[in-house]
Amino acid sequence: MEDAGSGWTAELSSPCVTMHDVNGNDTGQVFELALHNGSSSSSSSSTKRSPQFVGVELLQSFKLLIIPCYTLVALVGVFGNYLLLYVICRTRKMHNVTNFFIGNLAFSDMLMCATCVPFTLAYAFNPHGWVFGRFMCYLVYLIQPVTVYVSVFTLTAIGVDRYYATVHPLKKRLSVLACAYLLSGIWLLSCGLVAPAVAHTYHVEFKNEGFAICEEFWMGQEKERLAYAYSTLLITYVLPLSALSISYLCISVKLRNCVVPGHHTQSQAEAQRMRKRKTFRLVSLVVAAFGICWMPISVFNVLRDIDINLIDKRYFLLIQLLCHLCAMVSSCCNPFLYAWLHDRFRAELRKMFTCRRRIGISANNCATASVVL
Repeated sequence: MEDAGSGWTAELSSPCVTMHDVNGNDTGQVFELALHNGSSSSSSSSTKRSPQFVGVELLQSFKLLIIPCYTLVALVGVFGNYLLLYVICRTRKMHNVTNFFIGNLAFSDMLMCATCVPFTLAYAFNPHGWVFGRFMCYLVYLIQPVTVYVSVFTLTAIGVDRYYATVHPLKKRLSVLACAYLLSGIWLLSCGLVAPAVAHTYHVEFKNEGFAICEEFWMGQEKERLAYAYSTLLITYVLPLSALSISYLCISVKLRNCVVPGHHTQSQAEAQRMRKRKTFRLVSLVVAAFGICWMPISVFNVLRDIDINLIDKRYFLLIQLLCHLCAMVSSCCNPFLYAWLHDRFRAELRKMFTCRRRIGISANNCATASVVL
């Protein structure tokens, strides 16, 4: 995942600032960073403003719109995914491979909302830049993309799992142990993909000016940066979207051609058609949600990598943040697509809360402490 954009823009040129790597060591390279921040408006207002400075001002003008949107996404994403995890963990008969995949997706999405949203907003609008210190700089820039990659790969695994369950129902399903190994591999692969980006992340403090930045720089390694960016795009967007599309297309074709043997009444036939239409809508929503939510940030990153001047500097930060917000919406969609729209999950949730309410009523009637499941 690329940086979602902050209130700072940096340009490297002649020696001025010493940069430190992930271990806090001096890199041996010194660069000048020309910084632009929306909060410094004293002397710049009288001079001609650069496009970057105007871009920061434009971003600040949308602050009252962007912050509530991000907050809503974070609350819905954290609460929805937590509730999904809670139901899966508390309901023994839901302990199967498919639900373990969905639980892993819910956990990564919940972690994504908890790390991406608050730190992105604080960095984008805080006049002091990155205020969380060097350790949090590297920790957050590690966790953020790892959770994104885990979510993407888990979505792909769910699509493939459902393909085998629907199209090849007689084949041996994945065991719980194999599922555990696969999920561990997804987390390890995600960490491995993030390693190059973290290795090129730098925390720079400007103590006299009272601000700091936490950014990714590939000094003198433009070819390596482009190779990493395009390979990451291929692995985390193009291939997963293709796998999801093919898997759910095969599922839809299988369900459409499936004919239940025996004579059916008109009501039974209509019920079967309704189930098929519902399944088709669900699989279409899954593919559309993934493609639409992650397309803006993917297109933005490609344009930026090809030529940063293709994006107007006045709107660069605003577009980047809005694309990032669109990607974060996927963490809110997944609980509804994979759980809330399914009858079994809703039934388990109603049963759980009904049981909890009855226990609370009984406890109150007996003048004892209420029981929380």
